[in-house]
Amino acid sequence: MELYIDCGGEMKYIGNREWECTKCGTIYGIEGAGHDYDDDEGERLSVWDAAAIWASHGKDEDYMFGYTEDELENAL
Repeated sequence: MELYIDCGGEMKYIGNREWECTKCGTIYGIEGAGHDYDDDEGERLSVWDAAAIWASHGKDEDYMFGYTEDELENAL
């Protein structure tokens, strides 16, 4: 699903597969929330990419993408 945020704000993960625009407060749900991403369709973010994003957001638990803290730390 492609999302275009007209107000130019950043999206912050707020849990329960929902993202909130930090500028206008609009909340977006992730399409296919019931999908099991462990089925190796190439859809899951790699642990290295996830670790880089997680670290760049101050190791915030909202940016762990389903990985454990140990997995992300080891990937850094």
